[in-house]
Amino acid sequence: MRELVLVDFDDTLVETAPSFHEAREALFQRLEAEGFSRKAVRRVHHQEVEPELLALFGMGPFRMEPSFLDTYLRLCRDQGRTPDHGVAEECATLGRDFMGHPRVMPGSLEALDRLAAVTPTILYSQASHPLYQLARMRDAGVTRIIPPDRIRITPLKTAAAFLATLDHFGVRNPGDSTMIGNSLRSDINPALTAGARAILVEPYEMWHYDNVPPVSLDFLRFSTFPEAVDHLLADGGEAETARR
Repeated sequence: MRELVLVDFDDTLVETAPSFHEAREALFQRLEAEGFSRKAVRRVHHQEVEPELLALFGMGPFRMEPSFLDTYLRLCRDQGRTPDHGVAEECATLGRDFMGHPRVMPGSLEALDRLAAVTPTILYSQASHPLYQLARMRDAGVTRIIPPDRIRITPLKTAAAFLATLDHFGVRNPGDSTMIGNSLRSDINPALTAGARAILVEPYEMWHYDNVPPVSLDFLRFSTFPEAVDHLLADGGEAETARR
């Protein structure tokens, strides 16, 4: 295989961030109702709890319950309060229940189908629990377009993981590949570092973890995945991307 397009899943094809932000906002409001300041809640959640639990649980929903619970417990500890069991259970429940059926972004599956029909395409995703992630892809209808043997799920998207994925699919020159995704940290920077092309599907809201500078400005931006596919499939689109 000479050329390859790699497509991200979460927040490129399905809405994951909005569900996360809704759950996090519900947590913050609940903790504010307990008398904690928004500033303190954000600091403990963003700067203390999330970095530790990302290292323990990795990406995906399974860290959310302990993350939300631990945020409350640490706030209580910091302010010398005795945690309330009922409040602790409410926080844990908000983290446990936030992921429902994947919400497919308008036109994304149709665009994926158009792309896969004319160019070698794989789904390239990041998750600590690959079987759970694959089940979400099935629920979203993605595996009707991209079969499981064309799906690559890695615990962490790095430049090395990106190159290993290209090698797995027989692409020897990274410049013959294009990564499409919504994350500067996980999609754009690893691809650019590896020497591939990259297209950013601009996120609905930048997750604080993803708020990093790009390693270069040598990538394209589109508001939606269908717009990115329209560009790639337009006459001369792939050549234009290659000439950047």
